Amino acid sequence: MSSIRSLSEGFRRGSDSPLSVTERLLKRIERLNPKFDCFITVLRDSLSQAAESEARFKEGRPIGPLDGVPVAVKDLLYIKGVKCTAGSKILANNVAPYDSSAVRRLKEAGAVIIGTTNLHEFAAGVTSVNPHYGAVRNPWDEARVAGGSSGGSAAAVVLGMATAALGTDTAGSVRIPASLCGAVGLKPTYGRVSRLGVIPLASSFDTVGTLTSCAWDAAALLQVLAGHEAEDVTTSGVDVPDYLSGMKSQTGPLRVGVPKDYFHDLLDPGVAKVFEHFLGELDAMGWSRKEVEFDGAREAYAAWLPIRRAEATAFHLRWLTSSARLYGEDVRKSLELGKDVSAVEYVNAQNSRPLLMERFAASMKDVDVMAVPTTSIPAPEIGQDTVEIEGKRTEVYSALNRLTLPFNVVGFPAVTVPAGFSKGLPVGAQLVARPFDEPTLLTAADAYERHRGPYAQPASAA
Repeated sequence: MSSIRSLSEGFRRGSDSPLSVTERLLKRIERLNPKFDCFITVLRDSLSQAAESEARFKEGRPIGPLDGVPVAVKDLLYIKGVKCTAGSKILANNVAPYDSSAVRRLKEAGAVIIGTTNLHEFAAGVTSVNPHYGAVRNPWDEARVAGGSSGGSAAAVVLGMATAALGTDTAGSVRIPASLCGAVGLKPTYGRVSRLGVIPLASSFDTVGTLTSCAWDAAALLQVLAGHEAEDVTTSGVDVPDYLSGMKSQTGPLRVGVPKDYFHDLLDPGVAKVFEHFLGELDAMGWSRKEVEFDGAREAYAAWLPIRRAEATAFHLRWLTSSARLYGEDVRKSLELGKDVSAVEYVNAQNSRPLLMERFAASMKDVDVMAVPTTSIPAPEIGQDTVEIEGKRTEVYSALNRLTLPFNVVGFPAVTVPAGFSKGLPVGAQLVARPFDEPTLLTAADAYERHRGPYAQPASAA
């Protein structure tokens, strides 16, 4: 995988150019996408964006690290004049009338938008098995899922069809596919990045995140994406720090909290082994580790369910009434469940969140970051609905999102990094920080990557 950092350095030295990189990636997409179904729309006019960037480099006036870098965007974020389908047939002809805030900021930073990526329909699932645009296939095993809902974004980065990509995360939809495919997946603090121009799933949780090959790239993207938007009341006015400088300046060992309850209750043995090795690597880096009580994870899951169901169904009610047959069966069934959520259940779930945030913060009072597994299992097979973990039959949906969604409920930032392999499939480890402490989170991920060294690549990416 090329990185934003390496491409930017190559562009400055003149050893590579935005136009030649974009041309190579478009050819790569043409070759690999029929097999892996990562993209819904490929933007050939990205070549004109690359040419403009190349001219800036030749004139000695590049905008910044993202200038000329090909970035893919989940087909849930508006790109003016481009179809935004949300992976559905209902919006098959929906053309975005304006740029989403995230896309506008990418363009202003000089990034080359190379295409829109495939996803679980309407982001309402964790596998990216899409009945309309094809199942996104795992780069390490084509018979397995890439994870979701931002599966196309994760697989495109790992397969070298995009240098970086944007996704959205409502219950782990950035971190799950990053873990299953072997990428770095960052979910920033809720409110850190604007969701203006993003088709919602559950607005109380939806967060724009990044899929990259390394933590430095995630920081470079967040530097551009983060900040208040006057037209988006969910964005925070908290100042945006210099993430890249912060990564350079922070030194010394970190304090790591490791909760056991809930996060280790139902874990595939292979995943458990990788995670223990990950903790051993943190020990070898000189970081201190302590077991902590992470109070409220089960209650967070209980709060997430009625909010996610009610908000998603409220947004989709008009189409559920008029066009139910156009949904994929799994998404239609899940959206129908929201009709059974009462107003009392919804309000009580929302009212529980402030206390849960306090309890989560209290659990972290003596540590810098938390470390937990990202998913309970490696990538399951396409079409597999249940999996057996330690003799217990469990739904794939729960096995993939139960360890990520608590951090959507409280809005804390989290990043998953590749930590190893189980039976030839990538396994991620998740680091979590306090709200708006992305500098510490990204510093931790970057330090681990430098300690770990280069990560393996799938043969399909050759």
